[in-house]
Amino acid sequence: MRKDNPLLDILFPPRCPFCGKIIYSGEQTCDVCSNIHPKVCVRPLFSTAHAAVTCYAAYPYQDQVRNAVLRMKFGDEPSICTFFGHALAEMIREQLPKTCFDAVTAVPMSHLHQFQRGYNQSELLAKAASGVLHVPYCRLLKKSRRNRTQHRLPAAERFHNVQGVYQARKTFTGKQVLLIDDIITTGATLTVCAKQLLQAGARSVTCAAATFAVPEEVADKD
Repeated sequence: MRKDNPLLDILFPPRCPFCGKIIYSGEQTCDVCSNIHPKVCVRPLFSTAHAAVTCYAAYPYQDQVRNAVLRMKFGDEPSICTFFGHALAEMIREQLPKTCFDAVTAVPMSHLHQFQRGYNQSELLAKAASGVLHVPYCRLLKKSRRNRTQHRLPAAERFHNVQGVYQARKTFTGKQVLLIDDIITTGATLTVCAKQLLQAGARSVTCAAATFAVPEEVADKD
């Protein structure tokens, strides 16, 4: 959360991440949205002879959570990443209390896409989570070429669409990596990224997402 600053609160008052209502400094949500809590989803992604990769996601992508994610991604409200990043870190602490990660990283965006948006929301989520977990944030992946936007494709095409798109920036051995994204739908992007990290020498990869898609919410995701 941002540090207390009366002038900053006057110029840019803190808002509830879910509904956008102005809240008091130090509050995380408004009174109405205070009953919105994580509903953790645990989804196995794939297994190899040496590793099993699982994704932990905090909130279902629907209703006010969906509203928050859309504002975070498309409404130029990157501050919402801090709220979700902290919630994501607490989820990881509860789900994996004995796991000691060596690095936190994020699903990368293309340079053009990030320039147009002004930030990579997954990177901001990862940086917020790394601060809570006291694990360094590292840029371990890069997007080597642009591809079609995932949320515009049917589920059957999403795995094909991300093949060869992401690469590890370097080789590293024996690292336990926490890989973060904003939302998991089919798991195609996280699967490809996790495989790249394992091929680059990571000992294990755990995936985490702020939100997870539910059957009735299939649009506005990438």
